[in-house]
Amino acid sequence: MNADKLVLFFSFILCWTTFVCLTIKAKNKRQTVIINLTIYIIYSSYFLYGLFYRSQGNGTALAWWFYLLLILWTQWIINLGQLVYLFVKK
Repeated sequence: MNADKLVLFFSFILCWTTFVCLTIKAKNKRQTVIINLTIYIIYSSYFLYGLFYRSQGNGTALAWWFYLLLILWTQWIINLGQLVYLFVKK
């Protein structure tokens, strides 16, 4: 496994871990799961499809990979902010 795939793999693991902790801590678990999974599935399927099937060279695979990581980390930061808020609120 090369370094790009490892960064992507650990980013997914980090995002999912934060998502599970947020779901456990959230007051309205069903709404939290539905909103996060919908957003997650939409952008992941789009960018993973682009990464594996629409990158023909000339740096396009790097662009798909970068934008996938950018959006994945953005969702992680938002979920982490919500999780910290729930801990501080309690």
